[in-house]
Amino acid sequence: MEKIGKYEIVEELGRGGMGIVYKAFDSLMEREVAIKVISEMVLAVPEIKSRFYREARTAGKLSHDNITVIYDVGEDKGRPYIVMEYLTGKDLGTILESGDPLTIEQKLHYAAQICRGLSFSHSNGIIHRDIKPGNIRITGSGKVKIMDFGIARAESSNLTRTGAIIGTPYYMSPEQVQGKKIDKRSDIFSFGVLFYELLTGKKPFPGDEPTGVMYKIVYEEPEELAGTMIGHHRGLRQIVAKLLAKDPDQRYQDLADAGVEIENIRTQLKSGEWKKVEERRRKIEKLLIESRGFLKGNKFKKAREAVDRAAQLDPADTELGRVKKEIDDAETRESRRVLVQERLLESRKALSAKQYERALQLLRQALDVEPANAQALQMTREAEDAIAFARTGETAFAKTRLADTPIPRQKETAQPAVQKHTLTHVTPDRESRVGPAPSKTKLYIIVGAIMLAVAGGLVYRFVLYVPPSPQGFIALNVLPWGEITKITDARGAEVSLGKHVVTPCRLALPPGTFAIALSNPSFEQQLIVNVTVKQDETQEIRKSFTGFDIDKVLSTFQTE
Repeated sequence: MEKIGKYEIVEELGRGGMGIVYKAFDSLMEREVAIKVISEMVLAVPEIKSRFYREARTAGKLSHDNITVIYDVGEDKGRPYIVMEYLTGKDLGTILESGDPLTIEQKLHYAAQICRGLSFSHSNGIIHRDIKPGNIRITGSGKVKIMDFGIARAESSNLTRTGAIIGTPYYMSPEQVQGKKIDKRSDIFSFGVLFYELLTGKKPFPGDEPTGVMYKIVYEEPEELAGTMIGHHRGLRQIVAKLLAKDPDQRYQDLADAGVEIENIRTQLKSGEWKKVEERRRKIEKLLIESRGFLKGNKFKKAREAVDRAAQLDPADTELGRVKKEIDDAETRESRRVLVQERLLESRKALSAKQYERALQLLRQALDVEPANAQALQMTREAEDAIAFARTGETAFAKTRLADTPIPRQKETAQPAVQKHTLTHVTPDRESRVGPAPSKTKLYIIVGAIMLAVAGGLVYRFVLYVPPSPQGFIALNVLPWGEITKITDARGAEVSLGKHVVTPCRLALPPGTFAIALSNPSFEQQLIVNVTVKQDETQEIRKSFTGFDIDKVLSTFQTE
């Protein structure tokens, strides 16, 4: 029978990124144990042996019901091994993937135990750094055991070189993705991801590409739990939201607190409180359906009354806020539509009565509410044309009367003979003798104003106007933990970043070809991404580099 050290191998249990796990027998202690041995391929990775021994030292310090017990550590033919307690059952990842039904009471029971185990680890200054379903064992008796402290690290450690890239993408915290120094609150976020998946059966940040998943972790919020029976429990919603806060300061500062709250909800289930929650949710859903039915018929008052009755059942239900907003938006749209129709009707009457200025005023009020209303725009043009025609007709009529009507003769008085004369009839071609007509003065003013406006426009266009610089966008979705150190254009000129930028990110650049230099603490030299920016286009850059295989690197630090 094959042996590793003094332990007799019984069977192989599985292979992970770091090594192979065997079931073995300890003849001295007469007990079954599990032995993890580093694989030869992984042993060639720098620092892997020291990390392996660190797992043994780290986990060996943690004596807790919910943490795997470490019995021994040694080396066999140059290959390090760790001897652990042999655990029956399945890991949580296998249970979730198999679709085995779990009751809500079981899910909360497992989650509370994970909280207790991790809180104990954190109280001893140890951060796990790779919390995921595959590292949680559920024994046959329903007890939880946290496994694989292979990338765990003391909270006081300043080692960040390898820490910038380790962890499983779906369960990383935002600060872990960005390569920042982490503390126990990173584990708390990772547990939040696991808890969300345990409750709903789906990941909060789904995706097929690791870089895409990491982008969502940093910048996007998870899909709300509303719509599921679990999500309709206010306490659970609040716990999940606090666990998954992007800002570490907004999360739980100790998982023991989350564990207590989860356990309290589990107690409610046992007392039958959950049935009350489900019944209350069904009533709320019925009222919301009723409210949306009223909304379709523009019966806003009745729609609000239905929502108000639902709010009395659970004021914090997130679905209520969405329905209220739907009612507000619909009521606003309807009131705006009614106002526009009223103004159009009034303006039509004003046009019929030749009250053009009044009609124009009403139409402008309609366009203030709905600028793109085609009917209002057409009627505005008609009103403006009518006003212009009326003004032109009045001017022409005044000129015609002036031309056809002789100036009345003045009464003659006794004057010296030298000044006595007869007044001459003034015709239009001689009107300059008595001064310009009032309409002509107004015309001069209008023409002058137009010329001044045109001149001002030309000065602005050719002297003062500075057109906006054309630009395009690059969504840099590679090396999510990379820092952008330099961007140079095709001529080698450096483009100023203006601030510290860490991927994943979105860059605005002028059209052209650029070289983007990325620095990653896990590599010896900078990596260069060459991009071509097109005006008004957004391009997503996903690129693999020579010597960089994200799946391979990440799998190095994972254990099935």
